[in-house]
Amino acid sequence: MRKKNTDIMDRIIAFADEFRREYGRSPSTTEIAIEIGVARGTAYTYLTAMRDCGMIEYNGKDITTLNSSKINHYNNSTPIVGRVVCGDPTEEESNISEYVDLPVSIFGEGEKFIVEAYGDSMDLAGIEEGDQVVVRKQQTAKEGDLVIALTNNENNLKRIHFDDKRRVIILSPESSNPRHKPKAYKEVRIQGIVTHVIKRVHTN
Repeated sequence: MRKKNTDIMDRIIAFADEFRREYGRSPSTTEIAIEIGVARGTAYTYLTAMRDCGMIEYNGKDITTLNSSKINHYNNSTPIVGRVVCGDPTEEESNISEYVDLPVSIFGEGEKFIVEAYGDSMDLAGIEEGDQVVVRKQQTAKEGDLVIALTNNENNLKRIHFDDKRRVIILSPESSNPRHKPKAYKEVRIQGIVTHVIKRVHTN
């Protein structure tokens, strides 16, 4: 490829990177030709020449640049299912409001759901009203897990403890507000384990 064509090659790489970030796939040869303003055959010639000199990876369909090779598109589609109490128990809104994609590289694999926390009973655990709480679906928990637990047909977000001597399960708040107290139950149903908390940054 002649040196005077370097600008076009740079434009192809920039467009391929931007296109993959926006659409999650490589642009086609036709899409590149339209963007750059050249014939489709010319675009193909550029792509094969750029591949041969190591600027990109190209198999005749997909284009991978140095930047796009670092993009992780492996996401889990995760439902947002309403709110869950961090104070006194209240019934969870179980209807799904929307789905969001969570990258597996950050949030891990497995089926999850997201609830919005409200109340102040878990503020010392770093969970405040309005936070989006990511929950891995499972029906078991171990000592000290943060759980979404169903008690008397109502959901709670609390720290779980097992009192084998009294044969009860204790759901404990972690709060700067002294009115919140641990509660003991003979039986609870675990809905899931809290894995992450998504917060908004407060700005002035």
